[in-house]
Amino acid sequence: MSGHHLVALLFVAVNLGTAGRLICYRRKGARYRPGMSAIAYLLAVFTGGQGLDVLIRQGQFGPWVGGVSLWQLGIAVLLAILVFRARGNVAAIGKPARAQLR
Repeated sequence: MSGHHLVALLFVAVNLGTAGRLICYRRKGARYRPGMSAIAYLLAVFTGGQGLDVLIRQGQFGPWVGGVSLWQLGIAVLLAILVFRARGNVAAIGKPARAQLR
């Protein structure tokens, strides 16, 4: 497996993991906010779509064409860290860690 394939594989895994975490979010008493719900839905669709797009393109064209850069992987990893740190709660992504504990 070449370096480009490893970056692509990590990109797919990170994006699908982020989408899965957003999809599996449970409110557990949190207030319903339609705007945040729409943003979470779009984030799940776009991150999942990115992962699937790379997965399908790689399988469709054989040898890696186009590729995923380390910059794209870096943004995907940072977004995944934010989403997992907030436990999938998009409204809590921008809040400090202490505010989430309450």
